[in-house]
Amino acid sequence: MSRTSAIYRKKISVGLEILAKVLSENITDRKAIVSILKDYYQASGVKPFMGAKVREDLYDKELTTLYVIGKYGMGLDEDNREVFEKIFDKELKIEKTIELLLSSMDAQQKREAIKKIMETEIDGNEASRIFRVAFTKVILGFGKEEDFARLLSAFQEAFPEHKKTVENYAKFYIAYRLSEKLYTGEISDKLSKEIEKQAMNLRLGLGFTLPDDKYIYAIAKNVFGVPPEKLSRILSLKEEAGDQKE
Repeated sequence: MSRTSAIYRKKISVGLEILAKVLSENITDRKAIVSILKDYYQASGVKPFMGAKVREDLYDKELTTLYVIGKYGMGLDEDNREVFEKIFDKELKIEKTIELLLSSMDAQQKREAIKKIMETEIDGNEASRIFRVAFTKVILGFGKEEDFARLLSAFQEAFPEHKKTVENYAKFYIAYRLSEKLYTGEISDKLSKEIEKQAMNLRLGLGFTLPDDKYIYAIAKNVFGVPPEKLSRILSLKEEAGDQKE
């Protein structure tokens, strides 16, 4: 297991506990599961995948983590199909959307088909939920960064009005990955931080999607608990922590 993967051992373990409880007690109400997840996370000190701010629907979005662990780590979509589909109806629709976005269909056809799959107009919040499924798969080792980059590009092509949302999510992804490396010690100086930031921006291939160091500071400190004195040595900080919408 890589140093980065080891960060999430506890998160995955807690996720498995939650799924075991949900299945053993046949809990299918999404709000009830969100409440259970929040209680388990707070009791164990596990942080949701998040940016600089705690948003109102954060823990509902964090069900994506249970979805990814359940489907790709445990095969629950096959073993407990009926219950899985009741709980993760949103995420299953999103996976179909992701498959469609990565297909060879043209952008306009994708746009119309996605609206039918999602059964709603695609606003910024729906877009971020789509990206979150792909993001979580990559972070937990069930997806590839290049597919995540392709998804962002394909979504922007199909929904050009959400270009800013795509760019902001790319900044969140880069900031989150850099925060991981600050936590593990893989980044230990300003030069290596800047090189890695630029390299990740190039890999995503969306143009200028560099998060500022204030945003990286907020995630590294609040999510990973990296000491401020360490961050101050490596990051260029001039103002209070910034924020991109994740």
